[in-house]
Amino acid sequence: MPRKPTWSSLACGLLAGTSLFLAGAYGVAKDGPNDKVASSEECREPVRLTPENVSSLIPRAESGDAQAQCLLGLAYYHGVALKRDDVEATKWLLKAAEAGLSLAQTYLGYQYESGSGISQNDAEAVKWYRKSADQGIARAENNLGFMYFQGRGGLTQSYEEAANWFRKAAEQGLPAAQTNLGILHRYGRGVARDYVEALRWFRKAAEQGYGKAETEMGLMYLRKNGVPQDYPTAFGFFQAGASHGDAAAESCLGFMYLKGYGVRKDYGAALNWTRAAAEKGIAAAQQNLGYIYDVGLGTASDQREARKWYYAAATQGLPESQNTIGYYSATGKGLPRDYSQAAKWYRRAAEQGDATAQLNLGYLYETGRGVSLDYVEAYMWFSLAKASGSEYGTRAVTDLSSIMTPKQLGEAQLHVSSWRSRQSLSDSSAPSDQENTVLIESAAARP
Repeated sequence: MPRKPTWSSLACGLLAGTSLFLAGAYGVAKDGPNDKVASSEECREPVRLTPENVSSLIPRAESGDAQAQCLLGLAYYHGVALKRDDVEATKWLLKAAEAGLSLAQTYLGYQYESGSGISQNDAEAVKWYRKSADQGIARAENNLGFMYFQGRGGLTQSYEEAANWFRKAAEQGLPAAQTNLGILHRYGRGVARDYVEALRWFRKAAEQGYGKAETEMGLMYLRKNGVPQDYPTAFGFFQAGASHGDAAAESCLGFMYLKGYGVRKDYGAALNWTRAAAEKGIAAAQQNLGYIYDVGLGTASDQREARKWYYAAATQGLPESQNTIGYYSATGKGLPRDYSQAAKWYRRAAEQGDATAQLNLGYLYETGRGVSLDYVEAYMWFSLAKASGSEYGTRAVTDLSSIMTPKQLGEAQLHVSSWRSRQSLSDSSAPSDQENTVLIESAAARP
């Protein structure tokens, strides 16, 4: 002890989307407004925004024409013939939304949720998403499901309600909603756990060229979820996802090249794909890029770069990276030795169930480094690591038990039971197999 971290086992599992994140787990995607065409069902005026027709909207909007107000808001939002301006976009979208135009209501919900051009307000976002969803607008249905998934805007968190709204949008063909519904089926959240249904919805979205669905299809084949394990097929889906802009797919390609799964092993390609995903904020890719530089795979070993990427992933909440930074602090590897910093990072990872971090934190309590010496706390963390199957945890529990009093042992066992009870409540919303997870992307991401 402390135990040294290794290549992330979550290399192709802890994948990211935007906005909704259960750190280290999964999330759902919202479909962000990105069309520059207002349809008759939404703005009631099927006009493609062009520099030629945008100028004619201003007098009409100022005279109270709701359709023109909606379109003018879109022009400001997208920067079509006008400088992109969230404040002006929100002003005109609000007027059109109050007149009942569903597209404006959807966009306005996003503006409130993201705090773009107006004060951030989840409750207002929910209000406008619901108004639009009640008119059958798929994006709004999906985004309302997203808010139920997170329990935001005054809503009680409900996977059942999230699944209900995702299904409405999915049945209209919205790929983000189809992907979200597939993910809920994959993990049995709000619907029955059903890999066949998950694959069906992923396939529908993937057939539309939706990158995140293609990544999910790849993960199903990689992890044998409802289909035989097939590395070449998984690799093909990851390639497709990456070609359609999904950073999580890039992270997976890095993993596949590094392992030689479905493709010839190529450390140079692994480095390039992993770096591309890491630079886009994928936490698992950042951890793995840190490891690549740490060990020197496809490049010279570079401890400074390694620490940079480990830290980036740690600050996003990835427990393996938090343990790594703790290890660097405890051992003085490229950093001044600082046991209090080590304890901070080990604790963050240990509380997420990382067995190596639990061992390392227990070791600090056992030796009084960076924390007060406390055999009861040390025993608790060692026991939790042991429960995860750690051989070192088993040894540590045995060794420490031999020098603890019966009173200390009883107290420590109570601590273990209490911790597990708290975790069972918080883990009820997380998938049981984190290695296979993908984050449901926020569809409200600006195009």
